[in-house]
Amino acid sequence: MKAKQKRITCIVPEANALKGAKALREKYDLQTSQTMNAHFARGVGKSSPLVKRGIGEMTEKVVFSVIVETKIADEVFEFLFSEADIDRPQGGMIIMNAVRVAEF
Repeated sequence: MKAKQKRITCIVPEANALKGAKALREKYDLQTSQTMNAHFARGVGKSSPLVKRGIGEMTEKVVFSVIVETKIADEVFEFLFSEADIDRPQGGMIIMNAVRVAEF
């Protein structure tokens, strides 16, 4: 199995996901319906004032994924890290992994 593409996944606030997707579409001319996917997720964070009381704060985030060619994956990763404000405190997280396709 060869990896010709990579999936980049961001878990960020909704406004950051929209900002990142728009910037990605403008710079790399990616077709949203073919390469991007987004859905909402909810969880409890531990980096809020409520942590002192032993409970976290319920937050809603967007899980945003994009599939790109391996040759531009690192560039897109760095671009999204900056454009989606992941480089700021509580900005979210970003992950990249290979998309493997079985060749028969």
